[in-house]
Amino acid sequence: MKDFVRDKYNMTVELVPPGCHRRNAAEVAIRNFKAHFLSILAGTAEDFPLQLWDKLLPQAEITVNLLRQSNSTPTISAYAHMNGPFDYNKMPLAPLGCNVQVHEKTDTRGTWAFHSVDGWYVQTSPEHYQTHKCHIKSTNSDRFSDTVQFQHKRITNPSVSAKDKLMNAIAACQQALNNATNDTSNSEISMLQSILNHARQQVTGETMDTPVMQSLPRVQMNTSSQPPQDEGRRTTRSMTAMLTPGVAPPSPSIPHSAPRVQTPALPIRKRRKRIQVPVPTDAPAANTRSKTKEMEHASEHQRKLGQKPAGQPKRASYLHQPTRNLRSARKRFQQIENDVHKALAVMDKKSGKMLNYRQLLHHPDYKKDWCLSSANEFGRLANGVGGRIKNPTNTIKFVKYEDIPKDRRNDVTYGQFVCTVRPEKKEPNRTRFVVGGDKINYPGEVATPTADMLVAKLLFNSVVSTTDAKFMTMDLSDFYLMTPLTRPEYIRIKMTDIPQEIIKEYKLRSIVSNDGFIYIMAIRGMYGLPQSGLLANQLLEKRLNKHGYFQSKYIPGLWKHNWRPVQFTLVVDDCGVKYVGKEHALHLKEALEQDYMVTTEWDGRRYIGITLDWDYERGQCQVM
Repeated sequence: MKDFVRDKYNMTVELVPPGCHRRNAAEVAIRNFKAHFLSILAGTAEDFPLQLWDKLLPQAEITVNLLRQSNSTPTISAYAHMNGPFDYNKMPLAPLGCNVQVHEKTDTRGTWAFHSVDGWYVQTSPEHYQTHKCHIKSTNSDRFSDTVQFQHKRITNPSVSAKDKLMNAIAACQQALNNATNDTSNSEISMLQSILNHARQQVTGETMDTPVMQSLPRVQMNTSSQPPQDEGRRTTRSMTAMLTPGVAPPSPSIPHSAPRVQTPALPIRKRRKRIQVPVPTDAPAANTRSKTKEMEHASEHQRKLGQKPAGQPKRASYLHQPTRNLRSARKRFQQIENDVHKALAVMDKKSGKMLNYRQLLHHPDYKKDWCLSSANEFGRLANGVGGRIKNPTNTIKFVKYEDIPKDRRNDVTYGQFVCTVRPEKKEPNRTRFVVGGDKINYPGEVATPTADMLVAKLLFNSVVSTTDAKFMTMDLSDFYLMTPLTRPEYIRIKMTDIPQEIIKEYKLRSIVSNDGFIYIMAIRGMYGLPQSGLLANQLLEKRLNKHGYFQSKYIPGLWKHNWRPVQFTLVVDDCGVKYVGKEHALHLKEALEQDYMVTTEWDGRRYIGITLDWDYERGQCQVM
C-alpha cells in the first residue's frame, strides 16, 4: 500500500508511531469525552444506579461542548458554533445524578400525601423553560418538573460547629466586660475572668492559672485604705483591679515607666478624637516626591472642575487611594484592551508575531500593501482617492475642530482600524475604519433585528427538505455606509494613522489641530456606530417593500416575498438565500442592485464564516 501511494500518486507517507493516539483528532475527542463522563459518574449520588448512565448523555454532551473550543472559530465554544449561544436562563445546569426532591403537583397527589418525592437529576429539558428531567425512585420513571430541590452530596446544610459556639461565647464575654457598670460585684468579674481563662485554654491549649494582670495607669493612684479626697468621682476598671482583693499585684518583672509628676488620681474623662494638625508646607515630611506628586494631581483635578486649589490640604486625606478592587479592575481592563489589540492584528509570516494597524503601516514588508488598503478605505468613506474608487459613499468629511458645534464637542469619539486578511474577497487585505461606539450618546433606539445561528440552520434544513430548492449567498458591499444618519457624529484620529496619499489629496495638514489630531464628521452609517445597523435595516426594509419583500414580524432577520418562493436571512450585510427557480433569485438580486453593490456566490459554500457542502441529490448539507 505504501509503495502504491508513493509510485502512483507521488506522495510522501508519514507513519504514526505505534501506540500514539494523539495524532488522530477523533481519538483525542473520544478520550476527552471519556474523562469528562467519568468525572460526572464520580460526582453522582452514592445510591445512583449505574444502569441509568445513558440518561446522563444528553447533558454530558452539552457540557463537554461548552468546555471545548471550536476548531474553525477558536474564540467561541463548540456548542456555540453549532447551536448558537447557550441560554443558561432557559436551560439551567445542575450536577448530574445528584439526589433531588421533586415537587408533586396538587392535581396528582393525595390530600394527605407528601408534597415531594425522591429522585435523581438526569438532565435539563431543552424543550421547556427552566425545567428539569428527574428519575423518580419509587416509580422508576422519568418526570419533568420546574420545582426541584437539589441535595448534592458536596452541598451541605449550614450548621453551627463547636468552634462557632466558642467564638460566640467569647464575643459575648468581651461585650459583657466592656459594658460592665460601677455596681458590678467582684464575684461577677471573677466569673467572667474564669470563663475567659477557660476559653483561652481551649483555643490555645495553654493553661492559665494566673489571672490576667491589669495594666498600670500612667499616673500613680492613691492606693491607701482611706477614701480619696473627691468622694464623688467614679471608680474605673483599672482602679478596681488594684483595690479588688484576691487579684495579684503587678509583677515587678514587667517594665513600667514611672510617672513624671506625682499627682493624685484624677477623674477619667472620655477620650476625644485625635485632631490632625496640618503639616506645614516647609516641613521635611511634606516635601517628599510622593506628597508633591499628590499635591500636583489634586491641584490639576480642581482646576479641571473649575475650583480654586486648596492652599493647605490636611495631609492629602481627600485623595482617594486606589482600593484593591479598583486595582484589579484596572488590570482587567488593561488585559481586555490587550486582547482587543491582539484580535485586531495580522500575523507576520516570517516571525509569527501579530501586527496591528500601526505596525503594518511601518513594516518594510507590508507597508506598501496596507497603506494602499487604508487609502482605499478612506477613499470609499470620503470622496475617492487616486481615481481608484468608482462609487465613493461620501460618508465622512474632514473638518476643523472649530466647525464642531459646542454642544457636541463632548460627544467626539475615537476611531480604530481593523485589519484582516480575507482571501475569498476581491481585495484580500481589508482595512476597516471602525467608530468607537461606546462613546456615542445616541438618544434613540439602537437595537437591530438580525438572524441568529438557529434561524440560519433552520433555513439550511428547509433547503434540503424542499424539492428543487437551492441555496446561494449575496454580499451587500458598504451596506452600512449608504444609510443617512439622523444627526452627524464626530470622530478624531491621529494624523500619523492616515496614509500620506490621503493627507496630500485632501490637504489635511491645513486642518490638523495643535495636538496632532484630525477631526471627521460622519453623515452616513459607519461600522461601530450603534444606530447605523437599525437605520440601515429600516432603509432596506423600505426599499424592498416596493418589490414585494418583507421582514418577518416574529423571526428577526428572516425575509420573504409575497408570492415568490424566495426566503433569505440577513446577518449584518450577508444574505443567505433559499430559492426554487433561478429567476426568483435574480429578481431579488436586481431589486438589491438598484441601491447596493451586490456580490453573489451561486454555489453557496460560504456564509457568515461557515463552510457549507451541499448535496442536493441526497438532500444533505454538511456544515464545516
